[in-house]
Amino acid sequence: MKAIQETGPFEGYDLEKTHPLGSYAILLGTFSTTVLGFLGWMGASGRSLPERFIGPDLALLGVATHVVTRVVAADKVTAVVRAPFTRFRGNASAGEVSEQARGTGFRRVMGELLDCPFCLSPWVAASFLMSATLRPRQTRFVASIFALSGASFYLHRAYEWLGESLHRTRSQAQMLAKRQQREADADVQLPGRGPQVVEPGRAPIPSPS
Repeated sequence: MKAIQETGPFEGYDLEKTHPLGSYAILLGTFSTTVLGFLGWMGASGRSLPERFIGPDLALLGVATHVVTRVVAADKVTAVVRAPFTRFRGNASAGEVSEQARGTGFRRVMGELLDCPFCLSPWVAASFLMSATLRPRQTRFVASIFALSGASFYLHRAYEWLGESLHRTRSQAQMLAKRQQREADADVQLPGRGPQVVEPGRAPIPSPS
């Protein structure tokens, strides 16, 4: 049986057959079905969606979504979740790791999803919004944990950046001082090597050594 990328309008899209379009379709269908199913269940149960989410809630959920996607996609500890679908490539900064999707078909697609913070964002955002619709207080509490974690992360990075900047400035100042000292030493004339003393009408007399 031919893969979806080898049939119909999809044929010719990926000549190297590195993109499993069928598995992408399954993932896209799962996301769409989940969101639409939630909306349908809300209507069938007589529940109503919030008229709107206020700015502070959106800001909180936005920061939490950013942090959760980074934790899921790159954190060293959550590698246990990604390991069946990705291959370890090396350590990165700030407790993160670099990985690559492995396998074929749906396994590879899951690896690409779990290894990509941008790809995970809609899934995490939808989860937060659905949770906030049903349990706003509990969702704010959980989101606040990740938002505070994100604030702490960026403060740590700012502290490291400030320390590196001060160290770099101090090193540059020390190098400049050493260069100025070398130039000053080069300008000092050693005894016996100074200019010759010349008196009118007489041959040059070397300076005393």
